[in-house]
Amino acid sequence: MIADGSSQARNRARILQGAGTEPADGVIRNVRLFDLVTGDLTETDIAICGDTIVATYGRFEGETLFDAQGLIAVPGFIDTHLHVESSLVTPLEFDRCVLPHGVTTAICDPHEMANVLGTDAFDYFLACADRTIMDLRVQLSSCVPATDLETAGAAIDAAALARYRDAPKVIGLAEFMNFPGIINADPACLDKLDVFDGRHVDGHAPLLRGDGLNAYIAAGIRTEHEATTAEEALEKIRKGMTVLIREGSVSKDLHALAPLLDIATSPFLAFCTDDRNPLDIAE
Repeated sequence: MIADGSSQARNRARILQGAGTEPADGVIRNVRLFDLVTGDLTETDIAICGDTIVATYGRFEGETLFDAQGLIAVPGFIDTHLHVESSLVTPLEFDRCVLPHGVTTAICDPHEMANVLGTDAFDYFLACADRTIMDLRVQLSSCVPATDLETAGAAIDAAALARYRDAPKVIGLAEFMNFPGIINADPACLDKLDVFDGRHVDGHAPLLRGDGLNAYIAAGIRTEHEATTAEEALEKIRKGMTVLIREGSVSKDLHALAPLLDIATSPFLAFCTDDRNPLDIAE
């Protein structure tokens, strides 16, 4: 595919500024950069073209200079699973509260609002995601209602989910909390999985172990944030899941799962809050 003129211009600018042939749009100077691979802190400049870092580990010139002497640059933190509305604020206010603390990306499931409003919740969160400074990514709520035994304000089926599948800020399908439906190959659950075949699907399977866990993972579900013991989390990692260590206002699993975290397991563990109230965010 031949790139259009605008993308060619962007790539040309990034290449030339990265090579130092042209001054960067902006340079963060004299900062200590944290290396995620080695753990080192190295003093360097960081050259930026538009919204892209194009050069590190050197001295660079730029049209705008920011002296970061004494400061440390680290990659942005990602909250890998949360429900923004459970923090009792709008996505725009959530952005204002957490972005200054380095949370540059949040992967949200608007389940609490979708449970009441249906797909109007998707429309609202996707509109907000276009306006937040942080990168707000939306996982489409998979279980509205959670099971057929629950009475909710709305119901979202596979056809409704399909309409939002390819929205730019949508990653995939949010936590599939109806794990009995998955294990028993419920047709409605299979319809939803079919819509997101090959896409990311988040898990939600507290205490699920053994053959039931095998069946759940076989459905293509990749993550789990409900593990509350190191033994449960280790089984899920061994069977191919990424475990999200949850430390929020209500559920606090960090202490229980911390013994599992080492160099070997770290590629298969991440952090999430799965909700913090405004007071905890402020503190």
